[in-house]
Amino acid sequence: MRTKTSLPISSRRGAARISAVWMIVAIVLMFVALGYAYIAQSDASGVETSYNKAVAEKAEADARFEGSAAEMADRSEILGFTTDFATIPSNVEAAKGALEAAKAAFPDMGGVTTFEAALPEMTKAYQAKVAQIAELNKSIETLRGEVAAERTAKSEIEAAKDERIATLTQEKTDLEDSLKSEITRLEDATAEQRSKLDGKTDEVTQLSDNVRLGARALEESKKSNASQQANINRVLNDIERRSEKPDGEISAVLSAYDMGIINLSASDRLSEGVVFNIVSGRPGADITKPKAKCRVTNVGVKFSEVEVYDVADPLGQPVVQGDLIYNSLYEAKGQRNAVFAGNITGSYNKPELLLLFKEIGINVQDELSNTTNFLIVGGPMFVDEEGEPLEEPLQPESLPVYTEAIDRGVAIIPVRDVLQYFRR
Repeated sequence: MRTKTSLPISSRRGAARISAVWMIVAIVLMFVALGYAYIAQSDASGVETSYNKAVAEKAEADARFEGSAAEMADRSEILGFTTDFATIPSNVEAAKGALEAAKAAFPDMGGVTTFEAALPEMTKAYQAKVAQIAELNKSIETLRGEVAAERTAKSEIEAAKDERIATLTQEKTDLEDSLKSEITRLEDATAEQRSKLDGKTDEVTQLSDNVRLGARALEESKKSNASQQANINRVLNDIERRSEKPDGEISAVLSAYDMGIINLSASDRLSEGVVFNIVSGRPGADITKPKAKCRVTNVGVKFSEVEVYDVADPLGQPVVQGDLIYNSLYEAKGQRNAVFAGNITGSYNKPELLLLFKEIGINVQDELSNTTNFLIVGGPMFVDEEGEPLEEPLQPESLPVYTEAIDRGVAIIPVRDVLQYFRR
């Protein structure tokens, strides 16, 4: 039987110490492991916290982005300047260009830089234009009323003219009948007296004298009839001129500068220097009593400028908008004919007047015809048609064309009156 050998006490103590060391090492290692586990757990918790925080910030940023995008889409939908307001924001450069264009269209906006500041100015300007248009419409209605009144007055003038023409025509017929009766009576008396002349020398002489007297009376009667006929023609011509239409009207007046604007332009064959009589635009106004004169100083595309002068009553009857203008020689659209008689001198010579008349639609004829409207009478003639000097000056009134113009009822206008309508 094997005998159990006992270890020494010192050996047992050494073994106990080794076991304790390993136990301490194991405990230390366990605490180290626990420390690393705690640190790892803390890091994982921090990472998860950071991750959760980042997710929350992202969600908040996404919400803010979606809100900003919606707000931007709303602004783009109101402002415009985009092809798709839901996805594409407004074009800032295009908006700036539109703002500049609006400032150019509304110059009173001044130095505004935003649509917020521009819209009230544009609204104010638009409302001012609306008010101005309303005033213009009101003026148009007033002018329409005046035109209607003028047409009524014109109809009354036309009726009076027709009545006067009928009266003069009847007087002319009565005068011709009376003249024919007088001629017949004189012819009968002459025949009767001639029948009594046979064999009676004294009676023949007496009757011859009576015949001569009768012939003279007949000639005087014919001359009187011709004069009365000429007067009738002049009256008819004067009535016709009094009822003629105005050549235009005063569109605006600058009284402080003696200037005005008329509604005639270059398309109306208007030239600088043409003079018009200014007559009140009130219905029934007498066109033979002008309140002032005006001279064309600048011919425009739509309107022309005039110089106002010779105002008869500046305080009582000043020149105002709506007054009418007349020039008996001026014709904007139609064609009229004139014949010269006598020596043409003055600020315009005959070639210059020919050119001026051509510009305003007056054709100068070589001789009188049924289409002649005016006989322009100059001064005495000192040479004949061949340029040879005359022994005595020949007055235009002695020319056959002058007598023919009277017989035809052609308007006779002295050249000095013509030159009053055209000033250099």
